Amino acid sequence: MSQDKERIESLRKDVFLAHANRGLIYTEVLREMRKELGEERTTEIFKRALYNHGVNTAKMMDYPQDLEGFKNWLLDFLPAGGELNDPEVVRSSPEELVVKLPRCPLKETWRMAGLSAEEVADMCDHADAFDHGFFGSVFDYSMDLWSTQPDDACVLTFRPRKQGEQKK
Repeated sequence: MSQDKERIESLRKDVFLAHANRGLIYTEVLREMRKELGEERTTEIFKRALYNHGVNTAKMMDYPQDLEGFKNWLLDFLPAGGELNDPEVVRSSPEELVVKLPRCPLKETWRMAGLSAEEVADMCDHADAFDHGFFGSVFDYSMDLWSTQPDDACVLTFRPRKQGEQKK
């Protein structure tokens, strides 16, 4: 393997491990919060914190606010050239962008850690609060979770926010 290929492979591994670390932190924080606060309060606080983190992270980005420009930005932004997610643009128009993500390092981490399908779906639901803050800062954003899809892929949908419509 050439030096460049070894470096690239090492960076891909590092990016995956960074995502894995984040996923495992989410898992342990949720478990401990649930012990102390119960399910309802934990979900409320955890999702609010991740949502706010997404909003604050979005402030550091200068991503296009039109869907065509955003599509190109998103595909370039995904880690490891998209290799960790294998994105597929399902629909792209000025009114709607739909992107399918067959792979997710968080989902893969939780599965590798031995979480059940229900636990992985729960973790994905909680983690999506970040995306609602990050993407929802500019767009009307939704995600159809992998567990609701026949091919195990998450489907992200972005639409322009109507004029004057406030973010949620």
